[in-house]
Amino acid sequence: MMIRAIRASDAAAAGPFLAHGPADVTARTWPRTPPESRRPTFVSLIRALVLPTAGQQQIGAAFGGKGIAGIVVVRARASGLVWDVEHLIVDEPDGAVQLLMWACDRALAARARRVFVETPADVPGIETARRAGFERYTEGIAYSLDPGFSREGLESLAARPRLRSDELGLFQLYNTAIPANVRAAEAMTQEEWAALYRGPKLWRPSFFEARQDYVWEIGPRVAGWMRVTFGQRSQYLELSVHPLYEAYADRMVRYALVLMSTKVPVLIDVREYQTAARAALEHAGFRPAEAYAGWVRQLASRAPQPNVAAIRAPASPG
Repeated sequence: MMIRAIRASDAAAAGPFLAHGPADVTARTWPRTPPESRRPTFVSLIRALVLPTAGQQQIGAAFGGKGIAGIVVVRARASGLVWDVEHLIVDEPDGAVQLLMWACDRALAARARRVFVETPADVPGIETARRAGFERYTEGIAYSLDPGFSREGLESLAARPRLRSDELGLFQLYNTAIPANVRAAEAMTQEEWAALYRGPKLWRPSFFEARQDYVWEIGPRVAGWMRVTFGQRSQYLELSVHPLYEAYADRMVRYALVLMSTKVPVLIDVREYQTAARAALEHAGFRPAEAYAGWVRQLASRAPQPNVAAIRAPASPG
């Protein structure tokens, strides 16, 4: 099986494959969660080929005896240190493994440090990721809240828009709320943490984007953070709560719903360690949908931090 970057001349064959081909191997997390379900189409493929995004998106294809046998779509996050496998559509397991390895090779050539992929928490996805050299570092469940939910009559805790001056406080929140094994997979430094932002550039304040960040501040500390994203058919929520302020989680979720439209579903992916957030979401009416596993392939090893010993000056004579 031959794997290479897709070309404009492949579009005619790729269209029918995407329309009638096999299911996506990646998990149905945002933005693949129904009703959003963003699957590559012939139109999106042509757009990517005609209007390349300066290396941010790479599309690879596997070719077998009958033409295209698989497609992988991988995209860089802000600053290019992190890449995500967005779609993996393939007929057979061996092709899926080869496409994942091709995606990692392209990321490494672009000097990325790690590649992430999310798969369903069942055997096919697990075996594919492991065979391609990925390690599972987290798992979770996709939750959804149906349209028509109530936003009235409940006490909430207001948040304010995120500011540039929040960077250090949010990084400290990340270090406190996220387990060590997850941080080892995702980000250990503030530079790596900033590079987790899913966008063409590092985060900056903007009132015109489809996603907005908010911060809860209690006293001198950042107590929580959320990101609200408005999709084509749904809304997506991301949430992080400081362990010292988990008692406020219900009120935080209620305020998040104040910002949402009641006409379309609200979706959120909840990881295994977010117990307070999960309970608050269920209290608000969110229902679990599908379980998923998060995988990482490290492309560069971190240099060990030097041990710095304190040096005492000799006491002055006399």
